[in-house]
Amino acid sequence: MIAATPSPARSRVRLLDSFGGWSERVIAAGHLPIVAVAGSRGKSTVVRILDAVFQAAGLRTATWTSVGVEIQGRRQRGELGAWSRAMGRLTAGTLDVAIQELDWSTVHAVGLPPAIYPVVAVTNLCANNDECLIRAETRLAKKVLPSVLGAVCDEGVLVLNGEDYAVAGVETALTAPALLVAHHRESPLLRGHLSAGGTAAWIQDEVLTVGDREHGEPVCATEDLAFALSGTAAFQIHNALCAGAIARHCGVSAAAIGAVLTGAPVMPGSLPGSFNVVHLENAVAVIDRPTPSWYVRPILRALTGRGRGRLVIVAGRMIGVPDDDLTEVGRLLGRGGDALIVHSEGAEPDRDGRFRQGIAANPVPPVVVHVPTERQALNRALKLLQPGDTLLVFADQPALALRAIQRAAA
Repeated sequence: MIAATPSPARSRVRLLDSFGGWSERVIAAGHLPIVAVAGSRGKSTVVRILDAVFQAAGLRTATWTSVGVEIQGRRQRGELGAWSRAMGRLTAGTLDVAIQELDWSTVHAVGLPPAIYPVVAVTNLCANNDECLIRAETRLAKKVLPSVLGAVCDEGVLVLNGEDYAVAGVETALTAPALLVAHHRESPLLRGHLSAGGTAAWIQDEVLTVGDREHGEPVCATEDLAFALSGTAAFQIHNALCAGAIARHCGVSAAAIGAVLTGAPVMPGSLPGSFNVVHLENAVAVIDRPTPSWYVRPILRALTGRGRGRLVIVAGRMIGVPDDDLTEVGRLLGRGGDALIVHSEGAEPDRDGRFRQGIAANPVPPVVVHVPTERQALNRALKLLQPGDTLLVFADQPALALRAIQRAAA
């Protein structure tokens, strides 16, 4: 695929001085102040970070994510009715901003009106992984991506992954300018974008930065991002960059964004299946949901990159991992973990066999402990932990697993 360099006319994105200024521009153009976030991974995290930034700025928010609708931090009954109420309050001015998570399958099923959002962000498709790109779910995502991009209004802004060629590497006929997000300023897409006069977010000298070719505004240091394991979880840094870029365009200052990113936990249990970090007395636990191999690899890189203690992994039915990917996931966990605690076996013998086959494929397989239930697996793992160790849980029931780990931390 040949990367297309955005033209200067499409590239320029203004970083406004106040949220009020952004909101007034949006309303004057006949739209509501809504931010839409799509992607295969990370979109829920971006929504939560952005909501925390807006709330810290004193704004009244509404969110619609995979766990439901919240208005000013309170969970609502139902979804369509609750979201309709939120839109009514936006129109009346009793809410300031709304953030909506867009799911590929939902967009495919019900469609998406064109030109309705002043900001549309896309976190990723597959991060350029060839195996991921040929999957049915990715083909569906690529099919609906034009509808998602087309949902930005002409006066709006696209915030795109500047390292994912399936997201930002092809030209579109859209008139809305793009703000690209990437780890490295010299990555091909970002370099071309900045040279064309574009605005972007990147890491410069281990500092999150938003700006253009001539000037970058520092947001915060990567080592101060606790939810990104002090900068070792690259995908969480990208999520922080994406949310920070959106907030900065909407008029929140870089300093205010940085204060939220480096302050109290951004996601204290609100997203139990999205790389939740819990600090135990002398160890760290990470709770995530079962995920295909192309997403397992960056998780393991983040945890093994900490360079401390052992890695203890809990895995169960691995719901969400394709059958033909289970062997590779087992191999990765067996290679990366020092101890692997497996539970809930027997319900699907064929899948269990593939997973075990992958674990055994390693030249030096880890210690494997078999227990009946996830609860027992968590208890066993907590007893195994030593000072400096890391516990990684691919939870079948992420909310319950997170609560159990949080109780242990308390």
